[in-house]
Amino acid sequence: MKNRILLIDPYFKEGLKGFSIGLAYIAGALKKEGYDVLILDLTAHSIIKKKDYREILKKELSRYKPDIIGITSTSPTHQSALEIAKIIKKIKDIPIIKGGPHETNCAETTIKNNPEINYSVVGEGERTIVELVDAILNNKSIKNIKGIVYRENGTLRNNGRRELIQNLDDLPMPARELFYINKQFNKYYSADLFNGKKSTTITTSRGCPYNCSFCSARAIWGGFRQRSVDNVIKELEKLYSYGFRGFMIEDDMSLANKTWFLDFAKEIKQKRLKIEYSLQTRADAIDEEIAKSLEESGCKFMYFGVESGVQDILDKCNKKITIKHIKEAFDIAKKYKIRCMASIQFGLPGEDLKNLSTVKETIRVLNEELKPDEVAISYTALYPGSPLAIQEGITPEMYENYMSTQADKEIYKKTAHGSHSIHLKDLTPEKIHEIEQLLKKELKIKRFKVKTFYKV
Repeated sequence: MKNRILLIDPYFKEGLKGFSIGLAYIAGALKKEGYDVLILDLTAHSIIKKKDYREILKKELSRYKPDIIGITSTSPTHQSALEIAKIIKKIKDIPIIKGGPHETNCAETTIKNNPEINYSVVGEGERTIVELVDAILNNKSIKNIKGIVYRENGTLRNNGRRELIQNLDDLPMPARELFYINKQFNKYYSADLFNGKKSTTITTSRGCPYNCSFCSARAIWGGFRQRSVDNVIKELEKLYSYGFRGFMIEDDMSLANKTWFLDFAKEIKQKRLKIEYSLQTRADAIDEEIAKSLEESGCKFMYFGVESGVQDILDKCNKKITIKHIKEAFDIAKKYKIRCMASIQFGLPGEDLKNLSTVKETIRVLNEELKPDEVAISYTALYPGSPLAIQEGITPEMYENYMSTQADKEIYKKTAHGSHSIHLKDLTPEKIHEIEQLLKKELKIKRFKVKTFYKV
């Protein structure tokens, strides 16, 4: 009988719903080694089944009887992941492994403060999880397994970071079939962006060559690495044969390699794949040549990280881009009939939070110069590992204490990603409310809403 591994995506009612590509990659790696793997996306199951996620969790534990449990989390879902681990341990003392972006920057704090978590996986987990699961199930030593933090006889042990996977083509394909289990889940995970078409997330790269102060991507992924065009096209062809027609390319930085994307678009046309796709990128990465090629191959939507309409703020956060570049990007995308979203965050260093003059200027730039199809609003989050969080002295311990006691979840139902976090000290809940009132009064652009992006 195969050993059973249960992988859990925590419940997160405030946040953006969707398919976890990272957990699908972990599941793919475990399935390749012959394990029986089940994925439990508690947000999806709770919404679709209209039941409390705790009830669903307990029922699945009783039915599936896993040998090991893995829980992923971002920083905003960390507290939910810990709650789930506590529920599990009250039922049965099953080994629990926690991974995901939060652990890469905060693993020692997790293990130190949360006895219900037995092991924390740091960084890319596909190779680490296979070695760790094998060691746990076969009572082998774990002292030489890179990429884990754990307790040994009451002492915290950190085995150090594992080397990055340089050839991403070596990774098994994500086990999407563990998410898309029936028509209801197919619909849930298919973004409304593609007008009802069956859709999914793919990634073509890991990491970002830039180092914006608010972003923790470099701390999580290290350097920029890209899959081969052939490898990605093979994945698309396989998914196409399963009826997928919409694809959200969720790289940290699409178009980092212009030549790669020109070849990618050419292959889509040559293979006659009648697909639609979206991507997220920097405004200075697009030009006439790439826009034309993307449009001809099915690109329908681009998500630009604009951040602010004030040059001084962009300079302070190391964005290395100008308002002129941003305006040109939106003009080019519109010329080729590619819909655009501007991602804006308020609260970066340089923001005038007393008089809101910079907030008003960003709203003006959106209304009068960029004129995007949609705008996604968020508030600068000090995520562990980002240069800005380090500069502000935010430690993993501080983050964990804040999220468990003070985070105002209600505010973030209004924001782009639904993520609650620590902010700069002057960006208070009252100030966020004031900005929200200003947006309601002056913003003329359609605002992105979490609850309408995925529809059940």
